[in-house]
Amino acid sequence: MDKYLIVRVLYLMIFLSLINAAQAQKPSLVTVPNSEHRVMQSKVAGHTYDVYVHFPVGYAQAAGKKYPVLYVVDGDNDFSPTLEYLGLLMAEYHIPEPLVVAIGDGGLIGTPTNKRNRDFTPTATTAMPGSGGAPAFLGFIEQELMPFVEKNYQADPAQRSLYGYSMGGLFGTYVLFQKPTLFRNILIGSPALGYDKGKVFDFESAYHAKHTALPVHVFIEVGELETPGQKEPYQKLVRLLEARHYQNLDLHTVVIEKVTHLTGKPVTMLKALGWAYTSPHAIF
Repeated sequence: MDKYLIVRVLYLMIFLSLINAAQAQKPSLVTVPNSEHRVMQSKVAGHTYDVYVHFPVGYAQAAGKKYPVLYVVDGDNDFSPTLEYLGLLMAEYHIPEPLVVAIGDGGLIGTPTNKRNRDFTPTATTAMPGSGGAPAFLGFIEQELMPFVEKNYQADPAQRSLYGYSMGGLFGTYVLFQKPTLFRNILIGSPALGYDKGKVFDFESAYHAKHTALPVHVFIEVGELETPGQKEPYQKLVRLLEARHYQNLDLHTVVIEKVTHLTGKPVTMLKALGWAYTSPHAIF
């Protein structure tokens, strides 16, 4: 046999073996290091929730150490961005790394299975079928999720924070006037305060009728280029909180220049987390 033919045959055999090897390799799922996913069935809310947990660096070697806990709603979307921005803040400002607990709502925002309009809305309206589930969702967080987290993880109950944006910010505002002492920090990004004709302000009125103190650290943001429907209720809330002179309220408000409701989301999370986890609070 011609030696050149032999060489060609050998090259062909090697090529075919490489193709077969490549075809034999199955793709693997992408995983997030130091993280886990749980599915929790809520008896309080009557719904199932995906819960994404991320552990701080060195968590397994720090037995007995308690960590601050950051609860993030819209967890299907915001779990990964939260970890990225915390990493940036840890590198730049040396903030303490919290235990992250992100609560999913059935799928990514905009998909048919997503239930944020159900869980983040304090009141029911015919304009949004299935709305009004915020009381039940808060019940799940307070009565089931938090006890589970604090029993099974190295979580500090005195160092809880809540972050939500848009409809999630509406939920955060509802929590502010329903259970303000549940969290040390309530971080509210571009809240949908105009929902149901601004009914969330009724919760503030009811709270003010019974309390003179609002002992919580609150971050509230809106984008400079947002619509009047977003900016005007934000301004109303800020003026109201300033006029009430609530005792023990640490309020930080931000108008982010040159951003809309959508483009403001990344910078809002970065600013909110930076403010919450610097001590004393740094102005971002």
